[in-house]
Amino acid sequence: MVAHSPLRVLPSVQQVYDQLSGKSAIKDSYLIQLIRAELAALREELKAGKIAFTHKEQALAIVSQRIEYGLNRLQSSSIIKVINATGVVLHTGLGRAPLGSQLWQELAPLLNGYINLEFDLESGSRGERLDLNAPLLQLLTGAPAAAVVNNNAAALLLVLNTLAENREVLVSRGELIEIGGSFRLPEVIAKSGARLVEVGTTNRTHLTDYERSLTPQTAAILVAHPSNYRIVGFTEQPDRREIVALGHRHRIPVIMDLGSGILFEPTTVGLPPEPVVRTVVAEHFDLVTFSGDKLLGGPQAGIIVGAEKYIQKIRRNPLMRALRCDKLTLTILNYTLRRYLSDAPAPELPTHRLLLTPVAELQRRAEKILAQLPLEAVNVLKLSVQPTQSEAGSGSMPATTIPSVALVLSSRGAETQLAKWLRQNQPPIIGYRRQGRLYLDLRSVLPEEDAAIVTALQNLYRRLRA
Repeated sequence: MVAHSPLRVLPSVQQVYDQLSGKSAIKDSYLIQLIRAELAALREELKAGKIAFTHKEQALAIVSQRIEYGLNRLQSSSIIKVINATGVVLHTGLGRAPLGSQLWQELAPLLNGYINLEFDLESGSRGERLDLNAPLLQLLTGAPAAAVVNNNAAALLLVLNTLAENREVLVSRGELIEIGGSFRLPEVIAKSGARLVEVGTTNRTHLTDYERSLTPQTAAILVAHPSNYRIVGFTEQPDRREIVALGHRHRIPVIMDLGSGILFEPTTVGLPPEPVVRTVVAEHFDLVTFSGDKLLGGPQAGIIVGAEKYIQKIRRNPLMRALRCDKLTLTILNYTLRRYLSDAPAPELPTHRLLLTPVAELQRRAEKILAQLPLEAVNVLKLSVQPTQSEAGSGSMPATTIPSVALVLSSRGAETQLAKWLRQNQPPIIGYRRQGRLYLDLRSVLPEEDAAIVTALQNLYRRLRA
């Protein structure tokens, strides 16, 4: 007797369509496309023995359920608000710099219609989008000229392509960095069309190493700020100003890749030291690149400031069009930069508010959250308030931490499940696990999100008691 193929229990496309038609507003052609894809996937699972159906009705029910689940996901936004309780303020996975609600109140009328993105209102002729933020960047950094692209990797790629395509760029071996997302400086240099010449050793580079490496093919010297690591011990690097002077003696432009970049002196407000853009510009680097969504506190962008003659070359590079920012990014950047015009020690932006919140304030908020929970919930969750250490994140202020306060759930053995349940909360709450405990660090939590944490912990307690 010939055994029936398990594939015979699969319903037809029409049968599934009849089951789902009218249950969703999705276009028929898209629904049929989803049905075919799901049936194809189930066919492969049946062949591999990963799934089995006893009759067609069961198969039809499973197919319909899976497609309905997929439809719900497709029709819901895949981008949702989360609460960052990791203690990493500039968390790349969670969108880096938070932008705040005040920003949207100002931007909504602007972005609801048209804006003067590339239109000169004075002359009535075509304008240049790069000019929208250039005056602010020149004022805030002290640089003669500026340009903006979509991130700092793009900024560096564009600079090197413009100044050093098919020629050599000198970089200290101790600065051949890799940051998150597999960004490797040597690979960016290669993609720019420039040729990397490594100078010195990993831990010690002297000015003479740069000088001996100069050839008629040298087009630029690149200094890269080690924004996500520190080499300590038997180390040496020449002063940045000596490198600039060497380059200029040989009429070679010197570029500084700051990575994060900050526009105010962080130590004056109690933050760890970080090179200030204006200070670096004043050291006569020809070009300086840095990010918009790190310590600047704005949108993802790559900012290039420096000498007028080089900025103009960069603006004329055909790659500029491929790497340029859209109206939303440029408008948010403009808003962010204008916050720096006040005489406050640090701009009134969410990133800096989070970084500068006093530990005593974090302690008060944590205790208030705890006080709003039933005593039994505190005991069941083994909740406590404990000191901890947070960080700026995204390669900013490396190898330094900022004192903080966390709510700690000490249910050893259950911390993985508790973390998962909190990720399923609406909004999801992302903490971190350490030594069998789950930490919710308030350094990266906006004060208006505390109420949501209270509700989530109450729900967590009920779930454990169920």
